[in-house]
Amino acid sequence: MATSSEEVLAVPVTEPGSTAPSADRWLRRLAVLLAVVAVLESFAILLLGARDHPNFQLDLHFVTIGFFGTILSFALVGALIVVRRPRTRVAWVMIAMGTGFGIGVLLGAYSSVFITPSGESEAPFALPALLLSTLVFVPALGLGTTILLLLYPTDAYISSRWRIVAALALLGSAIWDLGVMFRPGPIDSPALDNVPNPLGAPSELLPLFDAAPAVSNLLILVAIALAAGSLFIRYRRGDSVVRAQIRWFALIAAAVVISLLLATVMPSGDLFFGIGVTALACLPIAIGVAISRYRLYDIDLIINRTLVYGSLTAILAGVFTAGVGLAQRLFVAFTGQSSDAAIVLVTLVVATLYAPLRKRLEAIVDKRFKYETRRFGSYTDKVEAVLKVIDPVRAAENLAREAVAELDATGAAVLDRSGAIVSIAGIWPPADPAAITEIRLGSEGLYSLITLGPRKGGRPYPPAGLEELAEAGRLTAEAIRTASQLTATAPR
Repeated sequence: MATSSEEVLAVPVTEPGSTAPSADRWLRRLAVLLAVVAVLESFAILLLGARDHPNFQLDLHFVTIGFFGTILSFALVGALIVVRRPRTRVAWVMIAMGTGFGIGVLLGAYSSVFITPSGESEAPFALPALLLSTLVFVPALGLGTTILLLLYPTDAYISSRWRIVAALALLGSAIWDLGVMFRPGPIDSPALDNVPNPLGAPSELLPLFDAAPAVSNLLILVAIALAAGSLFIRYRRGDSVVRAQIRWFALIAAAVVISLLLATVMPSGDLFFGIGVTALACLPIAIGVAISRYRLYDIDLIINRTLVYGSLTAILAGVFTAGVGLAQRLFVAFTGQSSDAAIVLVTLVVATLYAPLRKRLEAIVDKRFKYETRRFGSYTDKVEAVLKVIDPVRAAENLAREAVAELDATGAAVLDRSGAIVSIAGIWPPADPAAITEIRLGSEGLYSLITLGPRKGGRPYPPAGLEELAEAGRLTAEAIRTASQLTATAPR
């Protein structure tokens, strides 16, 4: 039942003008500018590497490729998303990660080239650049990764409580920066020889600053783990589109994690570290594909075939290695010497096993991980999205759910022109009717009101958020009216 106007807190909502388009235009320009900055950072790093200084040399290997790829892919893909959707927070986090990481690498390279081992600067601001470079890496990667996991793919937290996880990563980054900036004693850098930190605190506080990196790493690792848990929760709760988007993200993230873990346990982990960094540079591409939803469901086929051919390669490699060793021993036992015939025989056996083993693995993997076979998945998603707008009931349901999710409302209801409730979301009606916030949509559309219950945490609603909700309601009503007119005038 609709609440009377005397029982609600009316919130005036201004009509949309040129402010929002103007702000979006400046956001697009800023994103493009930051993308250009990332490209210039990469170019400057290349120039410093071309000096062939012993403290900073660029060799063509996975680590170098991964570093440049991380700077460029995060910033460029993020900017491309912002050009289409200026207020996408995931894209802005990506831009911040790319440009921030580039600033750290550039300042570190600059200081390595222009600071002597005794701490003398051969170029302006070389020593401050060294200190600043150590302050950027952890926030760019640790804090950025945490927020990215918390926001992806819906561009909003699951609930306001998950902001605590972001605050945890922010605290860890702050502890790291404070520990690096004010650590007493010499500057921790392989390029310098016992150069004292000009901002160092009293030496009595050295044990406290020695513990700062461990505390910082612990807080950031816990935050990242919790943020990854939020992604798992989204996967469990999400529809087919959200799940496919997360699988694109999870495939690359798993490659990064596995590679970095191998880098820590293998005797020579440089190769795996480089592969992990290179895989990290591919993460924005996966995000861009998932957000654009182009060939979205192909990720299931990729994962399916990765499991099949990855397992097949591992099994055949194991059979080949064990077979060659066994055959060589048999040749030595019977003939007294090794023979290349052992390798030939084992190769023939492996080739014979390939086809039946592949079919067997495909049957096992398909049974447990059947990939999505819809070739029109992206088109179907668009049709479903249109139906959510032009169908009056589904549109009202979607509008109420979006209002609750985006504004952290405890509940919401959409009312038609007669004052009847069309759809509700969350807890409705609220316990205190006087706390209801009313957003008027005008009398011309199908819906007249969107009513919100109290905001979670007792905070007031941001005026900008209420204006955006009102605009979404008006656009939805306009879409329904247009669709009705087209249906009425269509030839029969």
